[in-house]
Amino acid sequence: MNLWHTDYLVKINQILYKDVLTADNIISQEVSKKYNEEPFFGYELQRDTNLKNIKEKYFVPTDFIEKLPFVVVDKEKFSHKSEVFYFVKKIKSVKIPAEKKLEFRELVDTFASYGHSNNKYWTMSKIIVLTAYFERINIRIVTEASFGKDALSDILQLTNGSVANLYRATVAKLKKSLNNDFIVLNELGALSAQDVTDMQSYLLQVGAYKPFYENNSRSIEGTRDSTNLVHKSHIIFHNPPYYYITKKQPYFEQMFTPAVMDRFPGLYFEGYVTEDFSQGINDVVVTSEDLTTIKNVISTINFLKENPIPKSEYKFEEDYFKFTGKQKQRSLRTFNTICKYISLYSRSKEEFLEWIGVLKLSYDSYKVIVSEGEDKKW
Repeated sequence: MNLWHTDYLVKINQILYKDVLTADNIISQEVSKKYNEEPFFGYELQRDTNLKNIKEKYFVPTDFIEKLPFVVVDKEKFSHKSEVFYFVKKIKSVKIPAEKKLEFRELVDTFASYGHSNNKYWTMSKIIVLTAYFERINIRIVTEASFGKDALSDILQLTNGSVANLYRATVAKLKKSLNNDFIVLNELGALSAQDVTDMQSYLLQVGAYKPFYENNSRSIEGTRDSTNLVHKSHIIFHNPPYYYITKKQPYFEQMFTPAVMDRFPGLYFEGYVTEDFSQGINDVVVTSEDLTTIKNVISTINFLKENPIPKSEYKFEEDYFKFTGKQKQRSLRTFNTICKYISLYSRSKEEFLEWIGVLKLSYDSYKVIVSEGEDKKW
């Protein structure tokens, strides 16, 4: 049984986080409610129960939120405007400590370590996804459906949380997930014309590394919604253009203005997952060795998120990626951040140059695919 089988990870997750409330359970902004006739500021959290379609709602005072994840030790049921909540009175933190249990290279090689036809691109995609969890970047990853890119964000959500992988997301759906620090936008091709317009406005703001997203949709009421973006990464997953051409659908470059492309450079990765995940695991028991491995991965990821590396040990020439115009401010910032962690992964300057060559190749390859467009003989 491969450690990174999603169903197996769910079992590990249930062991590590049984009865635990995490940031993923938050369903509201900060609100005020009366409990025992006294006003409290806090957040609404919700989780599933063993009963189908029955959920428990919690009102967690603001002072407790920074201590997530935690187990509720003492609670009391109360009602607010016909809704029933549990007021959280006492908690026990269960956060796995942020400790450097693994070197970064060991972390990358351990994370999602299963068979792939192109280990070069698979490793690069892991470095990029982990980088997005540690620091803010904006990028697109373009692959065939069998590459396995979704698995990387899904695994990260199961281990460390605060990841939202959204399929065909409208801005309205997206806004509900902005309590997460890492947003994956998956397959935007089926959006309506108005949804594309709204999404473009969002992507232009976040892609420009703006500190806040200003939503004007409530302008009729004379107000704006503002969301802090300082620590939020965005990766867009989609297939190559020919996939959509054969389906007579617009592809990314046809949907959005070139300014979005400047802010979200595309990387084309070839290959496919070769690991056999068809085996059922209903009767598989989680081993102590696997549990320790996952704890070490979680601890190290938490450590690097709380202690991002300040600079790259190895450098590349300023015009290496041939960015022009405003790309030098936006795309280059993203590539510089990724290259910091490529440097951390590399054992030498020579290896670093090889890996940034892989990054450049994926960037240049996608530009060729787009430039050939419908004329390419797929």
